[in-house]
Amino acid sequence: MDVFQQPVPYLDPPCPFRYYATMEKTRYPETWAQLFREIAASPGVVFLLGAPDTGKSTLARFLCSQSIQGGFRTAYIDGDLGQSVIGPPATIGMALPRRDIQDLGWDYLYFIGATSPANHLLATAAGVGRLTHKALACGAQVAVVDTSGLVAGEMGFALKFYKIELLQPRHICAIQRGTEVEHILKGFRDRRGIRMHMLAPPQGVCTRTPEVRRTYRQTRFEAYFQGCRSRTIPLDEVELIYPEYPLLTAEGAGERLQGTLVGLIDDEYFTKGLGIWEGFDCKRTEVSLTTPLDDFRDIRYLHVGHITLQINR
Repeated sequence: MDVFQQPVPYLDPPCPFRYYATMEKTRYPETWAQLFREIAASPGVVFLLGAPDTGKSTLARFLCSQSIQGGFRTAYIDGDLGQSVIGPPATIGMALPRRDIQDLGWDYLYFIGATSPANHLLATAAGVGRLTHKALACGAQVAVVDTSGLVAGEMGFALKFYKIELLQPRHICAIQRGTEVEHILKGFRDRRGIRMHMLAPPQGVCTRTPEVRRTYRQTRFEAYFQGCRSRTIPLDEVELIYPEYPLLTAEGAGERLQGTLVGLIDDEYFTKGLGIWEGFDCKRTEVSLTTPLDDFRDIRYLHVGHITLQINR
């Protein structure tokens, strides 16, 4: 069987929830084979664009797999905050897979602190930009940028249009059922150096309900925080990134952050891990966190997120 006609491989995400079960019987379209041949002839940043449930993540894994088999140094940037494959939700992840695409641990994470880019457009664009540029600095010849399904309206336009402006990709791969991303694409059709590829969703893509998406996020969070313990970190050793930080000096003010997701950030502002805010000791100026991290030596910043979590551990 030709490699381009093989069934889509089932990929277990790093948790027991079968997120990609809807794609198990899908076969790669021949148009994807031609797409990769065109990318291989002119490698660089590949930007994927499409509404929810159009097969973007499956296409991303296909392109990464073919790129690795083709001998290219390959990066996969996962920009979907809520349905992330690389890293836990509320982060943007980047992987530099060495041999295949089956094991998608992360090499770098960028903390957003929310599971939707809505109201966090600037942070999301900055995170995708930082990780893509880091991938290129690490020697990636093909950098596949997967994105969320937010494409509709002014918000979707702003997020995707300016991500493309920031990255200046070699290839834009647009998957659409009708004309739902045309308002974004029209500004790039005649751009020098950008190649546009128009694709239809592959057969077998199923719509995931909001409940399925919520269950996936919760399962990923619980898998990440499973077996964690409480740790304390003095604020004289890190910078707290939180717009209301001065209010924490008032007695009891820190309690309102209880359960809030926190990013533990290194000196490059990449994310080493996540924590859940437990409390704040005003006298000792210490923050208590639930986190899987044991070593805080590389942590320079605590970035307070925008969501609270209830984790069953």
